[in-house]
Amino acid sequence: MEEKESCGCSCDCGSGSSCSDGCVTNDAPVSVYACAGASNVGVISFELTKALHLAGKYKMGCSTCIGAGDCGCGGTVTPEGKKDLLIDGCKVACLRKMFEKKGITEFNHVIVTQMGVKKEGTFDYDKDIIEKLMHKLTEKGL
Repeated sequence: MEEKESCGCSCDCGSGSSCSDGCVTNDAPVSVYACAGASNVGVISFELTKALHLAGKYKMGCSTCIGAGDCGCGGTVTPEGKKDLLIDGCKVACLRKMFEKKGITEFNHVIVTQMGVKKEGTFDYDKDIIEKLMHKLTEKGL
């Protein structure tokens, strides 16, 4: 029986060593995915995702891999009911729509602009916002 190589994001994409080389991972049971929007809230989404990964609350998943259909990641639900988290930047919710188009519907979802951040056409943001948003997610049980 041939054994498939597992990706660092804990999926079973079978892509070989190019998938697992350099992927970040931790022991969190579920993943967090970021929006890739070209605005402050897109950058905040990514930085918040990184912060959740580094805190060990989630492991960072690759949104692009999901979109490309090259990875079996996404849609994880633990026996305790903990689900993957999708963080969209704005109400357009491109990340959520992408997952749903791939048939992945089991996840928690938040939108940065609905957590009190105004969308702006810049990559600049107050660095303290990441900690504030992490606190809001904790309050929501995420």
